[in-house]
Amino acid sequence: MKKILCTYVKDPVAIRFDLPDLNATQSDAAISVFLYDIHEDLQLRTAESRGFNAAAGRLSPGWVNVKCNYLITYWESTGPATDAGNPDCQPDNQAIKVMSQVLAALINNRQLTDIPGAYTQVIPPKENLNSLGNFWQSLGNRPRLSLNYCVTVPISLSDKGEEVTPVKSLSTTVEPKVPVSPQAISDVLREQLMVALGGDEDARLAMTHVNLDASPVAAANGRAADIRVSLRVAGMTRTEYLAQMNTLFEEWTKDEVAAVTPDGYCVYIHTIDKSDLTGI
Repeated sequence: MKKILCTYVKDPVAIRFDLPDLNATQSDAAISVFLYDIHEDLQLRTAESRGFNAAAGRLSPGWVNVKCNYLITYWESTGPATDAGNPDCQPDNQAIKVMSQVLAALINNRQLTDIPGAYTQVIPPKENLNSLGNFWQSLGNRPRLSLNYCVTVPISLSDKGEEVTPVKSLSTTVEPKVPVSPQAISDVLREQLMVALGGDEDARLAMTHVNLDASPVAAANGRAADIRVSLRVAGMTRTEYLAQMNTLFEEWTKDEVAAVTPDGYCVYIHTIDKSDLTGI
């Protein structure tokens, strides 16, 4: 900040980073850059991910944004002028000239080159100065031309990064999405199985404790209208129906013939797991 101000302020004034002593005689005019408040900026959040140091196997330290609020004022070298013809009473007095140069320095340097990630802004008077009346009263009851200046600085949370295990390989799994729900396919297959067993009341009783669970595998022959599923048959039924079921299961596993066609879609049985089907 001092380097920036020295570049823009051409008048012979001192640049100091405290408040001048009111009881002391000012030998030279001065610009006071007074840091009066430091706090964490909770409203400014960053979505930038933390960097990873591959050689060290660590994540870069996290950081928070800290706001530094400054009050910049101009202090003349002599007492206030009482003569209306005095140059200090004119519209182009030295205070106006110097503070114009200070303002040019601030608004033309939004970022501080020596502090990566920092940025600056000229802001309205802060409430935490209590009130301007009380503030100027503490400075001898003489209001001065002032600028409120804020510098937001990123501060590292820790010197040590977090150890992480790097990702060395990626894998993906594609689950086929079918236009007919697996439950709808299971229900239609169940009805077809009962019809093959005779379709009467005995066949329905035989299927009471038999569960069919269809899971999509992939589209058969690459056509959108064809659905291929794997079928799991579990439960128990009467022993005399097992042979008929096995015969129908063999037909379902033949790709030449669709097992069922709900809503115009052809369903093919890729595999059938009947290891949990028993006869009683």
